[in-house]
Amino acid sequence: MTEEEFWSLIDLLGGVANQRTTPALTEALARQGKIRVEEFADMLTEKLQRLASDPLTGIPVRDVNDPSDALIPPLVGDALINLHFAVVAAGSSRFQHIRKNPERVADCAWDFSESDGLAEAVSTAYEITTGEPWPGPLPGFCMDEAEESMAIAAGHAPWLSLALHGDNDIPAAYFDAACSVVDMVHHDPQWRTWWSRAEQRDLNIEIEYTSKAERSRVTTRKGRAWASFRRNDSRFRGSNKGGLAYGAATDLEAIFTLVASSLSLPTPPQVPHPAHATPPTRRDDAARARLEELRKRHPKHP
Repeated sequence: MTEEEFWSLIDLLGGVANQRTTPALTEALARQGKIRVEEFADMLTEKLQRLASDPLTGIPVRDVNDPSDALIPPLVGDALINLHFAVVAAGSSRFQHIRKNPERVADCAWDFSESDGLAEAVSTAYEITTGEPWPGPLPGFCMDEAEESMAIAAGHAPWLSLALHGDNDIPAAYFDAACSVVDMVHHDPQWRTWWSRAEQRDLNIEIEYTSKAERSRVTTRKGRAWASFRRNDSRFRGSNKGGLAYGAATDLEAIFTLVASSLSLPTPPQVPHPAHATPPTRRDDAARARLEELRKRHPKHP
């Protein structure tokens, strides 16, 4: 894929990446086939890494949805990543302008609250084309090679990462518990020893919570392992904070078991549970079943 072809696809966004504009890009990519989707993803990653190497970190940038009198903090973390997506979505001219003049990024408000949908367009187009989930982290959401080399040299290279997303909001108690479990596993020497048996250098877990059919898939690519899962978001209904935390831990137990089987690894160590995690009781199960029955009898109407 040439530079001109890449930017012509980006121009389908009309200068902004959001839920309204990205379907056109997704459709165009899907029509071009698997190889072209991968080439587009590689070029998108390269553009985002260029922006990440520029001094945009710490610059206060306003989003179009911010109140006019809001105090705008310097962008870091996910907000900064979304700004990078927005700059690419704006097209070749503005991308080159910001690269040459990083400080000018604060001259206007950017529509970056949904700009990471540009990465989702890649995974959706790939799934439409191949019938399989995108094999790896989405463009813009992985450590670049320079950061990885520095981490390896320092002796503390990360080997485990987790990404959670869904059609609707993921309950905070579940989200926080899943992240906490992965953090405990990642820093546990026993788990690091377990993973050292793998041929791959790291494991990336991605879980999508949706109403679509569930699936589980473990793949390897370029010396890395990707575990992609789709789970029904009905699992969240009727659970309290303790039940949600317990569900997050047991979901990860099942995932690690499948990873071990798929990669011919030993049985994984015991997955740690958050202190407040509580298994559901028969009463909880009965209440959840009753709630599901009521939802079926009285569906919501638009």
